[in-house]
Amino acid sequence: MKKTSNLLLLLINLFFLDYQPLLAQAKSQAVDPDSPVVSFGSTPKEALLVGEKDAGRLVIIDPETLEVVARIPAGGNLHELATDGRYVYIGSNLPGITVVDAIAQKRVEPIDISAFGDRHAIIFAGSHLYVGHETNRLISRYDPATKKFDEIIGLPGGSHMLLVTPDEQRIFTASSNGQVIAIIDRVTNERGRKNLVFTTFPGDTRMEGMALSPDGKEFWALHMNAKKISIINVPEKKLIDTISFEGGLNNRIKFTTDGKYVLMNELQGNELRVWDVATRKEVKRIDVGAGGEGIFIDPVRPRAYYTVSAGNKLVVIDTNTMTVIKEIPGLLNPDGMDWFSAK
Repeated sequence: MKKTSNLLLLLINLFFLDYQPLLAQAKSQAVDPDSPVVSFGSTPKEALLVGEKDAGRLVIIDPETLEVVARIPAGGNLHELATDGRYVYIGSNLPGITVVDAIAQKRVEPIDISAFGDRHAIIFAGSHLYVGHETNRLISRYDPATKKFDEIIGLPGGSHMLLVTPDEQRIFTASSNGQVIAIIDRVTNERGRKNLVFTTFPGDTRMEGMALSPDGKEFWALHMNAKKISIINVPEKKLIDTISFEGGLNNRIKFTTDGKYVLMNELQGNELRVWDVATRKEVKRIDVGAGGEGIFIDPVRPRAYYTVSAGNKLVVIDTNTMTVIKEIPGLLNPDGMDWFSAK
């Protein structure tokens, strides 16, 4: 009888070990995208935008008070997002690109991208929205003024993330499935004809994190599987250095506003890692209690925001002292971020 009881307990334990991830996932299903907006006030002129993957909500945070202003249902598995100063463009499990009016705090008509395939990277630059279609190895460019796509760019490899300069004259990408890093320049030849020029560098599979220095002179591409960072001199279009490191899974990097440091996430660890740009050395690790993904640098304050996805919280870091100054809990698997500045 005792052996039977022990066997039964063992089977029960194994059951919960096997199905615990599924049970946790079931508890964190996204809210109905048509459910009411939870608003505590109007959207400030400047705000931090955060996407909650599991809850499927766009969260608006006042950077002055570091309090949540609104939670807007926007579709499940909410991922990357970008804003033009009025509308927020979001990748979710809803068809197309989900669009939220940040001032009115409501979802509006989505953007149809069915002609180009599924998306991941979303970034707004100049007057256009750029969407990276990873599987189909394309970048589409959307003009909100005309509500039309006005450019399609083929890529040598599927782009997981994109960087586009404010003047839209240069695009940076590192492929997730094509083993190549690319800088794409818009040029005009002597006849006045416009063209795109690709400069490529060797890469690896699963390159996700990318960062451009504030002065535009260095581009860092993070190799997630190979555990190294390629550093490219942008004016010279030359690979100048490679940093190798040890760790778990790392897929996001960002320069601080002064260009002195690069922050790197840990998906499975408990720390945000800090690299000294001049020496190419890791100089500090900031314990945040769980694994995180998104990193965003405040354009106004010496501050970084880190979405600690495994800890369901946002951590605010003083980039002068590299210390945690606040934690905002209650965010279900937060990830992508952007800065709203009302226009």
